[in-house]
Amino acid sequence: MTAEAAARPLTSARPGRARIGRYVGWLKLLPVVVLIALLVRQRLVVPVPVHRYVVDQGDVVREVFGRSTIESRREVELGFDLVGRISDVLVDEGDRVKLGQIVAHLEPEQVNADVHAASSGVSLARAAIARLDADERRSRAALTFADQDATRIRALAATGSVSPRDLDLAEQQLALAQADLDRVRAAQVEAQREIAVASGATESKAATVTRAVLVSPFDGVVIRRLKDPGDTVVVGATVLREVAVDRLWARATIDESMLADLREGMPAEIALFGEPGEPLHGTVDRIGSEVDRQTHEVLVDVLLAKAPTRLAIGQRADVHIAIERHPGALQIPLAFVQRDAAGPFVFVDAAGRIVREAVQLGLVGRDTVEITAGLRAGDVVLAALVPGAALPAGRRWSVAP
Repeated sequence: MTAEAAARPLTSARPGRARIGRYVGWLKLLPVVVLIALLVRQRLVVPVPVHRYVVDQGDVVREVFGRSTIESRREVELGFDLVGRISDVLVDEGDRVKLGQIVAHLEPEQVNADVHAASSGVSLARAAIARLDADERRSRAALTFADQDATRIRALAATGSVSPRDLDLAEQQLALAQADLDRVRAAQVEAQREIAVASGATESKAATVTRAVLVSPFDGVVIRRLKDPGDTVVVGATVLREVAVDRLWARATIDESMLADLREGMPAEIALFGEPGEPLHGTVDRIGSEVDRQTHEVLVDVLLAKAPTRLAIGQRADVHIAIERHPGALQIPLAFVQRDAAGPFVFVDAAGRIVREAVQLGLVGRDTVEITAGLRAGDVVLAALVPGAALPAGRRWSVAP
């Protein structure tokens, strides 16, 4: 066999190998083609999941925000103005008390003994008065007899029937009887004064008994209990701390830049930390006259319309003071608004597809914003699932589950 004949079968086999190579190349390109097809389908066919909101009308409120603590306008430290030992404390921390309610006692033994001793002094003085009344009657009788005897002796002395010595003796007896009556009358006056002094001492001791009872000076809540039964207290020692609940403040710190916008009487909402649910309502009651030189904040006291269900003085709260309100404004949630160099814009629905729309903003509230141009009531605005992310214009959309 010649060399030409031997090489011929090899030449006829090359087209098959080339065909197989092309198939392998196409197979390598297949994942890329599938990926491109999936991307195209994702881009053109699968809707973009979004959040939606139908533009409507409502109140838009511009607010001032501040962190605050709950405080009371009246706080007292209750204590005895006597030295003694506490017999009982009738309230505990967190208890609500009424005006005039008894909250604690001192041990009454010593005080009652003092009152009894003072009362005994009055009784003794009254007994002395009764004895002096008897002495007065005796002295009056003696004076009457001495006066009659002296009159008789004077008549006899004029006729010379008695000696001058008898007359002198009768006059002396009359003077002694008068002096004895004057002594009894003076003793009666002194006894009356002793009764007054003893009565005053009794009243003083009785008042001391009332001072041994501790009462609430107003309707309020006990926030601290510092003494227990058996403790000895001195004058001025605090037994209980109590705050009034008729006027509670949320004392907020507000940035000084908002001072010109604040007015007394402005409505406010107070959200207590750790208490979900409806916020409390109040009004601006007092605006501070001094700005902190380090934080550049001013104190604003917001008066609560009613006390919270569970009161805790010093509890933190967020305060939102409404300084401007636009009722019935065209509004959308603030989260649906985006910005770029051209200004604010939103994504809206246009026949089932995403369209970018420029808008003009009015009053900006806590969660909503007023739209003054670019939208109408009933328009549907869209937002990406990731806050602040852009949506692809022209794509179809669907509401995220």
